[in-house]
Amino acid sequence: MPSFSDLSTPKLAGDRHEHHTPEGWGMNRGSFGGLAIASVIRAIEERTADAARTVRSVTVQIPMPITKGPSEITVETLRTGSNVSTTRAQLTQDGQVKLHAVAVLAATRRGSGPTAWIDLVPPEVPSWRTLEPAPVGPDSAFAAPEFTQHFEYRVVEGIPLSGGPARSVGWVRSRLPGGLRDAAHIAALADAWWPAALVKLTQPRPMATIVFTLDIVAGLDGLDPEAPLLYRGTVPVMSDGYFLETRELWGEDGRLVAINQQTFAVIA
Repeated sequence: MPSFSDLSTPKLAGDRHEHHTPEGWGMNRGSFGGLAIASVIRAIEERTADAARTVRSVTVQIPMPITKGPSEITVETLRTGSNVSTTRAQLTQDGQVKLHAVAVLAATRRGSGPTAWIDLVPPEVPSWRTLEPAPVGPDSAFAAPEFTQHFEYRVVEGIPLSGGPARSVGWVRSRLPGGLRDAAHIAALADAWWPAALVKLTQPRPMATIVFTLDIVAGLDGLDPEAPLLYRGTVPVMSDGYFLETRELWGEDGRLVAINQQTFAVIA
C-alpha cells in the first residue's frame, strides 16, 4: 500500500509536475483537497530546492472541485531573497485552473531578546491512547466523505449534526503506512477533519473550501511518528452562505504545529 507522501508526490515532467488523484479519495462533487494541496506543496519545495528554507505559509484558492484522475502543476518563483522565497503554483485539469497557491519558504532567523512566545494554549484532552478511533467513513451515521477512510479520528468533542457549539476537538492521523511527516503531511491533516459548522447543524449540508491558508509554526521533529496530532477547529461566524473556520494542530508534547484558516461556501 502506498504512503500518503507517495500519493502526494507529483512527477516532474519537463517544466511541469504531474499529479494523479486515485480512486477512493472522493468528497462531494470532487476529491479531497488536502491531497492536491500536499502535492502542490511538494512541487513548490522541489522547485525551491533549498533544504534550509521550509514552508512557513501557504495560501490556496480552489475555484473548482478537483476530480479524480490526472492534473498538471506549474510552479513559478516570484522572488528569492537572502532568507525568503516566494513562489506561486497552479493546478490545472481539463484545461481549467482548479487550484492556485502562493507559498512562502524561509530560513530560520536567529535573534536576541523576546522574539519568541506563544499565547495559545492547547485543549485539555485525554491522551489519544485512551480513546478508541471513531467510526468515521462513508458508512458512518453522518455519511462522511469517501476520503475519510484513509484517516483515523479519535474524537473528544464535536460530532457532526449533533446541534452543539461549532467546535470540534480530537486526534487525527493518516491510516496509510509510513511516509514523510513534513509540510505536505501537516497540510493534509489540517484539511482532513470535518467542518465544525456541521456540529452546530442538525441536517447535512454540502460545503466546500474555497480559500485555505496554512501557517506552519513548528515541525514534527522529535515526535513519535506513530502518534496523531491534536486538532481543534472553531467556526466563529457564518453569514451569506459562507463561514470562516480556524483550525489548530498540536503535537503530543504540547507544541503548536500549525494554524489553518479556511473559508467555506455552503452549497445550496
